[in-house]
Amino acid sequence: MKPMKLTPAETLPEGPGWLYEVKYDGFRCHLDWREDCIRLLSRNGHDLSDRFPEIMAGIAEASEAVRPYLPLILDGELVYLLNDVRSDFSVVARRSRLRTKAAIEEQSRMFPCRFSAFDLLETGDDDLRSRTVEERKEVLGQVLRAGQFPVDTNYRKPSPIQGVAAQHAPEPLKSRLVAGNGEGLVAKRSGSRWTEGIRSTDWLKVKNWRTVPIVFTVFEAENSNFSGRVLDGEEWLEVVTLRHGFSEEEAKTLIALFRANGTEGPPGVFRLAPAVVAEVLTIGESGGKLREPRFSRFLLDEDPEMVTIQRYRRALEPIPPGVTVTNPDKPLFPEAGIDKDTFLLYLQHAAPHLLPWLEDRPLTVIRYPHGTEDTERFYQKHAPDSVPSFVKTAPGEEGELLLCNSLETLLWLGNQAALELHVPFGRLRDGEESIYPDEIVFDLDPPDATKFQLAVDAALRLKQVFDGFGLKTFVKTSGGKGMQLYIPIPPKTFTYEETRHFTSFAAEYLCEQAPDRFTTERMKKNRGGRLYVDYVQHARGKTIIAPYSTRGAGHAPVATPLEWHELTDDLRPQNFTIHTVTERLRTKGDPFLLMEEARFSQPFGEVLKKLKEMMK
Repeated sequence: MKPMKLTPAETLPEGPGWLYEVKYDGFRCHLDWREDCIRLLSRNGHDLSDRFPEIMAGIAEASEAVRPYLPLILDGELVYLLNDVRSDFSVVARRSRLRTKAAIEEQSRMFPCRFSAFDLLETGDDDLRSRTVEERKEVLGQVLRAGQFPVDTNYRKPSPIQGVAAQHAPEPLKSRLVAGNGEGLVAKRSGSRWTEGIRSTDWLKVKNWRTVPIVFTVFEAENSNFSGRVLDGEEWLEVVTLRHGFSEEEAKTLIALFRANGTEGPPGVFRLAPAVVAEVLTIGESGGKLREPRFSRFLLDEDPEMVTIQRYRRALEPIPPGVTVTNPDKPLFPEAGIDKDTFLLYLQHAAPHLLPWLEDRPLTVIRYPHGTEDTERFYQKHAPDSVPSFVKTAPGEEGELLLCNSLETLLWLGNQAALELHVPFGRLRDGEESIYPDEIVFDLDPPDATKFQLAVDAALRLKQVFDGFGLKTFVKTSGGKGMQLYIPIPPKTFTYEETRHFTSFAAEYLCEQAPDRFTTERMKKNRGGRLYVDYVQHARGKTIIAPYSTRGAGHAPVATPLEWHELTDDLRPQNFTIHTVTERLRTKGDPFLLMEEARFSQPFGEVLKKLKEMMK
């Protein structure tokens, strides 16, 4: 079945005759769901089912609940969600090319994709294509609810199938799209039918174009392609090849310039020294190249040397509307060569992994108003008298507590040089701090950075103990000289007092096994060069550095989640910085992403019961 195609448009149609929904940057796909066969079919008819086992597993789990609706054909998009309106196309493309079982399983674990369903074409013996879009959406909602799938996209929910809800008003959706840097919006005419294989004006797509500066350097006469570059240090990095968007006069002028002033070689390929600056429209980047590039205009007064990789990256990741950035070139980590704009760009890249740890947890931030080289710094946990409308707060005994529930708030804090983000061990429940932690955390604190291997040893020993209990554990660097070990537990189930039975037992057991290496002695002067196993800090009202938060040290360290196999003799915490963690997230993924799935399968209640019996 050939998919119904969208017609590009420059602006959204307005009026009561339209529905609006998010256009995700992924792979268009049909889900053909039958009792004896389930397939994910690309627009070219290729079965992608074996490349996305996490989606297939979720479908299989829901098959019994959805059985009354089978067989089903759903229209949608394979996506890797960065937020509720944005998918990373490069991840989906990479996943689709995998062939070996081991690679597919590893990528499905670290980069789980979803099937975002926006239409329903068949259910049972009923062909819905001739029904209106509103009727199809209604039945789609029934199917999703039957399978306990979300009817609207939520990137923080692990469900492998999610709906794409339609809205009657475009502006709220457009605001969310721009803030989240999504691909675009789709307008669907009310009452329209699903028509196979044609490009219909009943479905209009409007892209959220980014404008990116580049410098033209190459012209290929054979295919009329122009190549553009940006300055990365002392090298000119190629980032785009394009031919579209030029007027006839603009193309002729540019070609004439290359032929007259460029160097030819090989034949038909003309190279020009960096001189001609232009602005290009794009929907994003994949594999280091701009996607769907379109020439916009020449920037005749621009200096090519100012078209840098940092400016290029900022253009691809614009600051959301409503967020004010002051002094973007202010040095925050001078030793690492990181100014405020680079720090904010890191926060934007880390946000999909950082924000879930901040949501509904009262923040304690450490602000460095003049950067890490200045001694002035201060803690802040209460909101100032005046905050932007997007900043959420919660009542506290001494004032409104700061919450960071949005990208805008994260960047607002970053603009104030809040370089450290500390959070409690649980979220607010009904607006108040809960007596139930969401995770158990051990802080492994060696005497100094040269003894980091003590933290590695302690973490591996504790993991062995917890493996014996059947508990799934996770580990991260503290961003300083130590490590922290996490055990997710079911929410609203075990109090801090109950978890103390477990943490005290584990800490004392570890110290008994190697008393010359580990201690629970709180006084530094009495530790004798041993690693301090801090379980006392795991308490109501206490905080810990959030995963992917930076720390206020000159080399711009980041508290970084790790895979257990990375805990080797060669592990060095100073290797995890703003410069390296962005690329690490892009290529290796986020180990803490797996924590939510583990949370609800932890046999912690049984472990606690055994411990209490042992202590009688």
